[in-house]
Amino acid sequence: MMGNNSGNPDEQPAHQVTLDDFYIGKYEITNNDFKQFVEATGYITDAEQPDSVRLKKNLPPRNINNGNWKTGTSGMMIPLSDSMKPVANISWFDAMAYCDWLSKATGKKFRLPTEAEWEFAARGGVKSKGYTYSGGNNLGEVAWYVDNSGAISHTIGQKMANELDCYDMSGNSREWCSDWYGDTYYKTSPELNPTGPEMGKNRVLRGGSWGSLADRMRVTYRNYDLPYNSASDFGFRLAMNGDGPKKAAPQTQANPFNDLDTKGFIDIYGIYFDIGKAIVKPESFPVIDQLAQYLNEHPKMNIVIEGHTDNTGKAENNLILSDKRAESVKAELVKRGIAADRMQTKGFGATQPIADNKTAAGRTQNRRVTIKKL
Repeated sequence: MMGNNSGNPDEQPAHQVTLDDFYIGKYEITNNDFKQFVEATGYITDAEQPDSVRLKKNLPPRNINNGNWKTGTSGMMIPLSDSMKPVANISWFDAMAYCDWLSKATGKKFRLPTEAEWEFAARGGVKSKGYTYSGGNNLGEVAWYVDNSGAISHTIGQKMANELDCYDMSGNSREWCSDWYGDTYYKTSPELNPTGPEMGKNRVLRGGSWGSLADRMRVTYRNYDLPYNSASDFGFRLAMNGDGPKKAAPQTQANPFNDLDTKGFIDIYGIYFDIGKAIVKPESFPVIDQLAQYLNEHPKMNIVIEGHTDNTGKAENNLILSDKRAESVKAELVKRGIAADRMQTKGFGATQPIADNKTAAGRTQNRRVTIKKL
């Protein structure tokens, strides 16, 4: 489950994502790593380009000078003792140039992670324990951020690793992802291998940094900037395709109800209600539209709509609430021309939680709506 229904609007809705196998860096790319690239190629980063060069590229002048990867904000050369700190003042283009160089040097295809891959890894992958931050719920144990960093980055790997043995995915440096940023992309994202909008203005940054507030450390928090911009806490880590064949992402999102006839039921997580309320929220309408389309294409099919809650509070109240939620979904389908006698409703209340209610992701899964074929 990607995203966070309790987070900022661009983190919503939480939605199911399926990814092919991939590799991701255990650590952020360091000053020493980047130095090898520059020495091998003579590359000049965007932060090192004077405004006269930027204007020739039709780029605006910098509003602030954060230094560059060699000097930092002070203008002094970064000391050798900082060689294992994450490289900073890196633009998205700089990160891509590093990936291209390393790919040619090694014969392996390195790249930036997609936003979905980054979040999956930060959550702990298939070993995830549902932590708020990458590696735990105690922020100080897993991240360098504004309250403990002393306003500087730190050597990689000093805080606790997450479930996948990845370090610093919360804090230390903000990390570029490959995707264009879209504030409403989660509402239309395909389930299989999402790669972000086809175009945009900004690229995605993830993970928070040594200068970020605590509420920006959660694994679902999204950030972004112009791809040629850099800052004293912009860095990156590498990714690479897995060993298996890469499945092509669908060009359009498949109707999630297409398997209902053969599977017999579909659990839906894209139908939302306010806490303790039964009225379907407007962000649910795209999914309800898809269900109405499916039922129109299968006029002989009748269904049961089962409501659920997150298994908190009194069981009898949950049963009433979940039944009302099912009725609310039915009412929306009737508005879309589906005959009421084709649909039954049922509330499960607290009787069938399918995940751990101690985590936000678990509660989201338990607040599902199940559609069953009659």
